[in-house]
Amino acid sequence: VTKPPGLHVLALGLIAGAVLPGCRGCESDKPPVHLIQNMYTQERGKAYRADKSGRFSNGRVWQEPVEGTVAQDELDVDETLQSGVSTDGGKPTQAFPGALKRDGTVPDDLADRGAVRYAIYCAPCHGAAGDGKGPLAQPALTGEPRLTVPPPSFNDERRKGLLAGQMYQAIAVGVNNGNMPGYASQIPVYDRWAIVAHIRRDIQKQDYESGEEVSAVLVTKASVEAGEGLYKAKGCNACHSLDGSRLVGPSFKGAYGHEVETSAGAVKVDDSYIRESILQPMAKIVTGYPPAMPPQQLNELELQSVVLFIQSVK
Repeated sequence: VTKPPGLHVLALGLIAGAVLPGCRGCESDKPPVHLIQNMYTQERGKAYRADKSGRFSNGRVWQEPVEGTVAQDELDVDETLQSGVSTDGGKPTQAFPGALKRDGTVPDDLADRGAVRYAIYCAPCHGAAGDGKGPLAQPALTGEPRLTVPPPSFNDERRKGLLAGQMYQAIAVGVNNGNMPGYASQIPVYDRWAIVAHIRRDIQKQDYESGEEVSAVLVTKASVEAGEGLYKAKGCNACHSLDGSRLVGPSFKGAYGHEVETSAGAVKVDDSYIRESILQPMAKIVTGYPPAMPPQQLNELELQSVVLFIQSVK
């Protein structure tokens, strides 16, 4: 038969049970006892503090990268790949960057990847078919438009004529005076090009590297021909039609000499109004159209040429 513990043993047990929990959290100059180290006491440095180990001659814990270091996601990245601009002349590139090609051609798996990313980032506005009729482009429950400027169709004449670099830049930095913001923070460089490849192959049904390069227009004398060239080169044809059809902005057909209602009242479309609308488009916004046009930087000869061209559009 086991003898029960004596009173002195029970007393010691009660004292230990009361004292030991009370030691938890007490301050002490002595380090805690770790029976299993598990790297608790390893030496380490904090980035913004001085190095006391003597390992670095400059006395800093946080060291600069070794000269010539390239981040993993920047390997094989060239200027055209990052910007969409060719290195010879600084214009949007018609060709896809060489870093994306395989055996000299754009691989179809790039467009396959682009179809997935397009569905995530682009289809809500531009629509799965690229017709500009995505869910966000539909009227709100109040009947008002959800978007200031309706998304364009990728199959209209101008968008089919865009260069690959122009579409890439639209994704990276945005267009329409911020109506479509840039998606550089959401869409990596490779995926931007993939989306462009998807639009070319699956929506526009064109070659990857199609598109028409619009040359800069050098105006030495004001003329209708120079104005027509500027109309295309400056992208006016994206918002202003010549056949009376409604786009983002009013059509130029038969506009000259007629009166229009604006945010500042009725105004006659004459030389003065056209010049003001180019340089300060927010001054008088035509009723029924969004305030979406950014100011344009045209010199005097260019302004005169655009006015002459609009006069000629009957």
